[in-house]
Amino acid sequence: MADTNKVQPSQTFETIIKDYLHQGKEKLEKDLAGTREAIKLIARDKTRNFMRTMDMGLNEEERECLHSLIVTSMYQSFCYGYGIGKIEGETKQKVCL
Repeated sequence: MADTNKVQPSQTFETIIKDYLHQGKEKLEKDLAGTREAIKLIARDKTRNFMRTMDMGLNEEERECLHSLIVTSMYQSFCYGYGIGKIEGETKQKVCL
């Protein structure tokens, strides 16, 4: 990593968070198969709840699109949570985005 004395604090944070986001993604893809499956099941439930709440049906393509959107959002949230948790653990300070 770059010498932190010569880099702006925001650049240092961005570099570190990108590294941890990548680590979180790798961990989710390789080590946490159960978590991935749970996310997919939750996304299916959320899709059904959306259809019930909105009182409208969605065709197969629309359901898959909504499901994919929810899964992607949850994966991204996991990665950000992982990265922020790592930073907070190292710095012993709360991170606010």
